[in-house]
Amino acid sequence: MSNVYFDLTEEFNAEGLIALLASGQAVVFYRIALMSKDGDWVLRETESACRQVRKVLAAHGARYRPCPPLDPRWLAGGWSSHFEFYDARRRRIRCDFVSRPPRIAAGELEAMFSSARGEGALRVVDPERLIRLKQTQRAKDYPAIAEISRLLPAEREVELTTDPDRILALAGPVGSGSPRESVRAAQLGRSRDEVVVALAREIDRLQRDDRLRLERYEQAARAYLTAFRSGVPPEATLDEAHAIAVGLAEQLLPTTLESAGVP
Repeated sequence: MSNVYFDLTEEFNAEGLIALLASGQAVVFYRIALMSKDGDWVLRETESACRQVRKVLAAHGARYRPCPPLDPRWLAGGWSSHFEFYDARRRRIRCDFVSRPPRIAAGELEAMFSSARGEGALRVVDPERLIRLKQTQRAKDYPAIAEISRLLPAEREVELTTDPDRILALAGPVGSGSPRESVRAAQLGRSRDEVVVALAREIDRLQRDDRLRLERYEQAARAYLTAFRSGVPPEATLDEAHAIAVGLAEQLLPTTLESAGVP
């Protein structure tokens, strides 16, 4: 059975590489999960890339969900854009886009595209950066991280895995100098329970950081999203909704959190 999100990736990249499949569908690509309910992409930060994605989505009858417009001005500030449509089987297809993914430095973005896995137009975020994208506040992401980590060389797996047994197995052979509390505990011969506790603290910090990041964006977007919900008619085409969203964003949505005065 074909995967609609894989197919969309190929459509986005039909005229050149502009979109990398990420998050849950990338985990599906690596055969770590059987399915994921929506699609996430890292998009090149250009107007032509945004225009190509909007063109493909419009052809599928997609509509904006309440979100910032798919426009480089807001993508560059770390905002994300969200769409949905129903396919021929009446499945709801959700599509989310960023150009500055969290926990990926701006200087890495070009390397992210050059290191993408896959063939032809189906291109996917590489495993190590996918792990960083999955370091969210959601508890369900951390078992996936453990499995993705097994795709990496041992010296990188020990730095990123969320499996305490893999930490215990790898800390001695390849964990020298690791900054991770859990790896250091394993190297010192601490019990498995102590390694598990150290790992839990690490995961809690990652979850807390992601939660605080999202709260800052939610605070900055509050007025804009209220205006979007009342100002974009449900029957609006994607192009119509985009024009309205851009107009509202120019008035109400800062391009960066710094310009919004959000600490």
